[in-house]
Amino acid sequence: MPAMNGGLLDSVGTGAGGGTGGGGTISAVNPLVSLRDNLNVDEDRQVLSVKTKMADVSDLYLRIVSLDEFDGTTWKPARRSITAVPDGTFPTPIGLGSDVKRTEVDTTITAAGWYAQDWLPMPYPPSGVTIRGNWRYEPLGMTLVGDHGQNTRGLTYQVKSLDVQPTAEQLASAGPPPAAIERDFTKLPDSLPPVVARTARQVTAGAANPYDQAVKLQDWFAVTGGFEYDTQVQVGSGSEGIARFLKDKQGFCVHFSFTMAAMARSLGIPARVAVGFAPGSPQADGSVSVGLRDAHAWPELYFEGVGWTRFEPTPNRGSIPPYTLPESPGSSVPDVTRPSQTSSAAPSPTPSTSESCTPEQRRLDGGCASESPQAVLPTGDDGPKWYAILAWVLAGLAVLALPLAPMLWRLRTRAVRLGAHGRGEADAVPHTLAVWQELTDTAWDFGIAPDESQTPRKAAARIVRLGSLDATAAASVHRVANAVEQVLYAPQPRPTAGLTDDVRRAAAGLSAGVGRGTRLRAVLVPRSTVRVLWAASAWWSGVRERALALRPTWRKASGQQG
Repeated sequence: MPAMNGGLLDSVGTGAGGGTGGGGTISAVNPLVSLRDNLNVDEDRQVLSVKTKMADVSDLYLRIVSLDEFDGTTWKPARRSITAVPDGTFPTPIGLGSDVKRTEVDTTITAAGWYAQDWLPMPYPPSGVTIRGNWRYEPLGMTLVGDHGQNTRGLTYQVKSLDVQPTAEQLASAGPPPAAIERDFTKLPDSLPPVVARTARQVTAGAANPYDQAVKLQDWFAVTGGFEYDTQVQVGSGSEGIARFLKDKQGFCVHFSFTMAAMARSLGIPARVAVGFAPGSPQADGSVSVGLRDAHAWPELYFEGVGWTRFEPTPNRGSIPPYTLPESPGSSVPDVTRPSQTSSAAPSPTPSTSESCTPEQRRLDGGCASESPQAVLPTGDDGPKWYAILAWVLAGLAVLALPLAPMLWRLRTRAVRLGAHGRGEADAVPHTLAVWQELTDTAWDFGIAPDESQTPRKAAARIVRLGSLDATAAASVHRVANAVEQVLYAPQPRPTAGLTDDVRRAAAGLSAGVGRGTRLRAVLVPRSTVRVLWAASAWWSGVRERALALRPTWRKASGQQG
């Protein structure tokens, strides 16, 4: 979105118009080209440095502008009236009811000295802004735009915003939208191919309400539809480009957001596209770094009583909104029962007797056929000693247990990593890292070898992609990765609740996506047990090095006979 020349959008003008009074209009065009350019830059330059009091920065999207008009060629901002920036608190967002939970969040944003953007990046919805310079306010999109050449270059500004937390029930029970919203935000051009609406109906078949339809669309794009994220594609963003995207199933955030918004409109759901930045990367000083490659676009759908609501159809980008996830997650990975001490592999504790078995027969090789090993123990000095029998029994048990050793080791390791201990603030780092290790090892057991060179965020995206995880499992993987980044980079690491359940949901998703053979191997011969060999090899190398260091070196003096 933000171009190297400073523009997220290629503006048709120089920003706001209408002088210094209270009125005026703004307009802008398609961000497709500049957004793609930014995602493909060789160097991910920092655009914004963000400090926020938001509890979970994985949901910290920074919105610049909304694209609410689709003319068949592209999505773009409609011409909107602008006013002076409101003093104090901004008006309540359109459609947001008083019964929806919300928390006001303070965020400070500093723009890079080279980043000259006409539109102000902010969390949505803003409830107040403190900024110097000439800025105007667009009420419908709740955006700020620079007036008379004003831009973001080197500015630091403060934003108060609302972290809106609707429930799935509130969204599912939303009433019909106001007539003006429905009229303006469900328009589609006549040039839109019928395949778009037809596909929307097919994907959302069985949905009980518009919210269910929206979630089905999101999950189809992000997880189940077979789409691939690719910033190199050139399919365009107009009506024909949307149809081609549905056919080829390759594109980047512009194509996913444009297409989902068009499909939502075809179902009668008011929709628009937001352009801005996906959540950035947490830093050691507690800030969040937002770079060029975080440039992003996502759809916003309107639900009466909640207002404009974010969805995330782009695979492996941003975060899936919590209100689109099931509140009762699926089953976790079934536990493997440990071998019972009373199983048939163990000797019977009560020897059977037989009246037809004489003492002489007991001394013969094999004893009596109907008796257990204990029944043939010698009573005199003849035959093997008791300790020899015990040695043979232990050897037999070892032979039986050896094939189960990898499984038993994984069970023990999993229990230790996911144990109930270590949940306080002092244990936030070791517990979170142990949970992350368990997640990556579980993925390895199912065939996804770890890549230690990747960040937790990229490693999580790789697991989701290669494991073809559903929305619930994918969200769990990303939550664990976000928790890892938080404890590694936050000034005061905090424990994150529910990580153990997240790992179990992720494991269930990985298990569901593989065949029976892979599932059995993951349980009986887990690939991650190779770590035992690595540890043993490292230990032995250390022993050898210490031994060599202690061994005296005898050198013969020159010309001396040995």
